[in-house]
Amino acid sequence: MRFEEYVNNHFDILNDTEKTIVDFVFKNRMDVSEMSISELASKCLVSRSSVFRFTKKIGLDGFNQLKFVLREEQSTVEAATETNYLEVTTQAVTNATQQFQSVKMNGIYESLDKADDIYIYSTGWEQEIISEQLQRNFFLAGKKVYSLPAAVDELEMALQRMKPDDLLMVISYSGNNKQLLKSMRHAVVRGISTLSFTPFKQNALAEMCKYNLYYSVVEKKVSDIKNVEIFFTGLYVLNDLLVMGYSDYLKNK
Repeated sequence: MRFEEYVNNHFDILNDTEKTIVDFVFKNRMDVSEMSISELASKCLVSRSSVFRFTKKIGLDGFNQLKFVLREEQSTVEAATETNYLEVTTQAVTNATQQFQSVKMNGIYESLDKADDIYIYSTGWEQEIISEQLQRNFFLAGKKVYSLPAAVDELEMALQRMKPDDLLMVISYSGNNKQLLKSMRHAVVRGISTLSFTPFKQNALAEMCKYNLYYSVVEKKVSDIKNVEIFFTGLYVLNDLLVMGYSDYLKNK
């Protein structure tokens, strides 16, 4: 898991001191991966114990694991730089289509057809863009869809309105956000049908949802501002396949 994912999954419980550490690490990843805990504490003007508590709070075993995560990220960046992005992108598309073909889609289509309302919740900026595109596509297929902002409070409010026959789709990159999982438990308990879109890796969200679709991402460095950019190629493909498949289901039922 990337450093950003550890932070995002626990951001709501970080205090101001710990957010200062996050900011410094984001801006100096490679330097931090070579520092001692005392050096990082000095740079952030905090105590060694504050740094250690921070690493534990975001789910790491300690400072050494933080350094390991940052070094692994750098290895990923170097590999992404050397990777033929055309081949990787082609593979992401192939993975999405093969996985889509292997899933028994009729259950998903039946839930879509039965739902009076469909809700889509996404956990990031680009996922939210894809959510809006999915909303548009299902509107063309005759379904009423609500694309929710990427805020757990919005999801909680929407859950109060959802009925058991409604369908809740969730688009996530990590699938392990604790706040999101708490809300999803409420949905499951109330008998609301759920469909997750997550990458090809074990995650708590997919295990919790009734239906699952998986996608591959493409990682590539495209600027000096960020180590590596994540392209949600497979997710866009799934978006289109799901709506086109549902359209055929309606014609043939």
